[in-house]
Amino acid sequence: MDEIDNEATSQTTAPTSSIRLKWFPILWIGTPVAVALTIKALEGDPGLTNSILHVTVVLGALGLTWWMFRCTNLSRKICLLFGVVPSVLLVAQYAQLTPIEMVLDGDVGLVGFRSRWHTPDKNLSKPEAVTEPSIDWQSSPNDYPRFLGNGYWAEVADVQLETDWQARPPRKLWQKKIGAGWSAFAIVGNYAFTQEQRGDNELVTCYDVKTGDILWSHSDPVRWDPGGAGSLGYSGPRATPTVHGDKVFAQGATGILNCLEARTGKVVWSHDTLAKHDATNVLWGKSCSPLIIDDMVIVSVGGMQNQSVVAYDVESGEVRWASGEYQSSYASPIVAEIGGVRQVVTVDENFATARRADNGEPIWEFPWPSSSGGEAAVSQPIPLPGDRLFLSKGYGVGSTLLQITNDEGDDWQLDPVWSGGIKTVLKTKFGNVVLRDGYVYGIDDVNLQCVELETGKKQWKKRRRPNFGHGQIMLIGDAILVLSEGGEVILVEASPQKYRELASMRVFDDSQITWNNPAFAAPYLLVRNAEEAACYELPIKETVEVAKVN
Repeated sequence: MDEIDNEATSQTTAPTSSIRLKWFPILWIGTPVAVALTIKALEGDPGLTNSILHVTVVLGALGLTWWMFRCTNLSRKICLLFGVVPSVLLVAQYAQLTPIEMVLDGDVGLVGFRSRWHTPDKNLSKPEAVTEPSIDWQSSPNDYPRFLGNGYWAEVADVQLETDWQARPPRKLWQKKIGAGWSAFAIVGNYAFTQEQRGDNELVTCYDVKTGDILWSHSDPVRWDPGGAGSLGYSGPRATPTVHGDKVFAQGATGILNCLEARTGKVVWSHDTLAKHDATNVLWGKSCSPLIIDDMVIVSVGGMQNQSVVAYDVESGEVRWASGEYQSSYASPIVAEIGGVRQVVTVDENFATARRADNGEPIWEFPWPSSSGGEAAVSQPIPLPGDRLFLSKGYGVGSTLLQITNDEGDDWQLDPVWSGGIKTVLKTKFGNVVLRDGYVYGIDDVNLQCVELETGKKQWKKRRRPNFGHGQIMLIGDAILVLSEGGEVILVEASPQKYRELASMRVFDDSQITWNNPAFAAPYLLVRNAEEAACYELPIKETVEVAKVN
């Protein structure tokens, strides 16, 4: 009788055992998904949302595999086929051990897949040396000679674009393969300068604006190709050359600073700044474009022991001054007069700082949390009338407007006029902002946003499909030109009243990532990403006369 009872008990408890933890898959996968969706609904950092989803995919596969083995009566063969194999493949994928890699955008969102050995720059040969190259140097009123052109934000003010691109479309002059990297073009006269990676050589190249021909190139035998956590940054240089007088200054991703003859590309002087100033590189490579002040060229190096920011003599390359202790960020130095003092302002790791322009003496610093290996600071500081400074940043930080006072000699005080609250504005992760008539425009995560400068009040915010992604913007007349992360050029009215899209065109395939800033020397728009470059002649309104480059 006891044997019969035991048998009955085992028969009734077996089904219960087979379905125990039946809600486990829903809880295991649903909880992090719910967290990610909540962050997205609250307009939190999309990168954090996507990172949680990536972790969910891997942990979900591992958890389901465990559940299949422990809590179901499925055969071992089915558990291996639908549990173990997918889990192993997912882990191998994220560990970068498979021949196929995921293409991720600036928010670690999945764009597509490609071969892990997809390095088109390695298929490009180094440009052949031209015997005694010498370009006919003629500057123009339309020059765009450095990163962001001629001001604190990307703007060409004295031009009005024709916005009916159906009736008067932009004319493509050329499009061609280019080496890897996130540099932009600097344009002087009929010549455009950029930096690119071709195989094991990092180049500074000079292009003919109207033909796309390479007129000269300088190469250094280095390659920046971050792996591990930095692999999302991909390979190649990041900074943009600065053209000054008859020289081109360029800082590569590994910290090599070159001064080159603009006409020939020959080296005037060169420094390995990291080695020279006891500095280590940042996770995604040196990204700071050189700044010219009088007869000095200034770069963010990130060296220890008063070698964070360094000024070199333009002609000789000798160090004129060095200052600071902080690691550099990914923004470039600027020069401004604040409180009656001419100063170099930089966004360093964890601080915005200022130094006297003539000797590098520290003036003030303002806490601006960031990490060169995580929540990176990329956006440029913008000095404004009335001794104010505008700062913006991604990763949920947003923007702030600072009032700077210097009432008692060297006693500097920085007070926020406004800063981000529960819902921050202008979270510029990769890009910069433009200002017009008291309003600030920028890409807040992946949406274009307009904010009142004086108050930080949001005027409008546009969610677009295809989205802007972490693209770049510039102001041309009264229109905002956006080069989206997906390779579109979009023209938007610069108005605080509402978002109004004027025109758009696709310039690069959306399977590519486009993080490079556009450059515009009227009427020529130069755009590029890590695989292609192109030049378009934009239609100009007839009421505005623009001197074309001969």
